[in-house]
Amino acid sequence: MKAPTRTALATASALGLIVLPACGGGDAGADGSSVTYAITSPVVPPQLPPYLGPVIYGKDFGLTMSKQSLKTLNSTPTALQLLLSGEIDATSGAFLGFLQAREAQPQLRAFCPEQATTNAVVVSTNPEVTELADLDRGSVRTLVESPGGPNDFFLNEAFKAADVDLTVEKLPNSRIVENMEQRFTALAGGNADVGVVWNYNVADLEKAVGADRVHVLADFTDYPSVYLAYISSEKWLNEHPTEAAAFCASVLKSNREMAANRDTFTKYIGEYVDGKPPAEQIEMTWEAANQSTMWPSEGGLSTAEVDPLLELALDSGLIKEKLSYSDVVDDAPFKAALKLLAKESS
Repeated sequence: MKAPTRTALATASALGLIVLPACGGGDAGADGSSVTYAITSPVVPPQLPPYLGPVIYGKDFGLTMSKQSLKTLNSTPTALQLLLSGEIDATSGAFLGFLQAREAQPQLRAFCPEQATTNAVVVSTNPEVTELADLDRGSVRTLVESPGGPNDFFLNEAFKAADVDLTVEKLPNSRIVENMEQRFTALAGGNADVGVVWNYNVADLEKAVGADRVHVLADFTDYPSVYLAYISSEKWLNEHPTEAAAFCASVLKSNREMAANRDTFTKYIGEYVDGKPPAEQIEMTWEAANQSTMWPSEGGLSTAEVDPLLELALDSGLIKEKLSYSDVVDDAPFKAALKLLAKESS
C-alpha cells in the first residue's frame, strides 16, 4: 500500500524546499551594492553554478559580493528568523515548493531561473523492472518524495513521454524517502526496487547489486522545466531593480560559463564544494549540463515553462486557488539580466 503520510507531508515538504525571503537588506543604488541571499542545502556539484554565481560573477555587473553574502541554511526555523529580521534579500527555492509558500505569502515572486532540471535518473535494481510501465505493478517498491517535489514532477513528465498512463500519486506501492543518498542506500541494500538517484550513482549501484540488475528508466535532463528559482518579495524587487537584474545576470553567466567550460566548473568545485567530490562525479555532472539546458542562461522562466507547473500544483492540491503567471513571477529582473549579458558580450 502507498504510505499514508504522503499527503500529510505536503506542507512540511514545501517548507523544507524553500526559505522565505526578507523584504530588505541590500543597499539601494548602482555599482557597489550587495545582495544577501540564502540557499537551503549545502553546495554540491549540480547546484554550484546557480548557487555561487552571484559570489563569483556579481562583480562583473556592479555588485560587491563575497562568501559572506551567501547564507547556507539547514533548517526552516533558522530561515524564518532571517526572514523576520530582514537579513536576506533573496533565496533559492524549489519552484513547486515556492508555489505553495506563495499562496500563503502573496508578496513572494520568482525572479530568476537557477536550474531547469538536474542530473538525476530513475533507476531500477529489480531485473524484472526494465521500463516505466512496470511501476504499475503492486509488487514494485518505488521510492518517491513528498507531494509537489521536483522529482515527482520530472517522473510524471517521464510517464507522459513514455505514454504510460500513470502518475506518482497513482503508484500502487510507494514510500517517501526525501534524500538522494538514502534512496541510493535503500536501492543498494535491496530495500526498494525503483528510485531517483544522481546519474553518477548508477555505477555504484551496479557494483553493489550487479550490472545486470540495474536499469535506467528515465533521465531528468530530458525534461527541462523550472526546477529551482531565486525568490524575493515584490517590495525588494520594486525597490532594487538594478541589484535584482545584476544578481540574475551573475547567475545566468555562471550557468553559461560553467556549462561551456569543464575546467572552469572543476576549478570552482575545488574552491566551493566541501568533501572533494570524486572526479567521475564532477565529470558526469558537467557532461549532463553541457549536453542539456540543466543550467539555463537564455531562458528558464517563461509562461510556457511556468504554466504547466501552476496546473500541476493546482491539480495535485499543493495550492487551493488558481494562480496566474504574474501572480508568481516578476520577469523584469530576468529580462534586464539578459540585456546585461548581451551588452557584456558585445
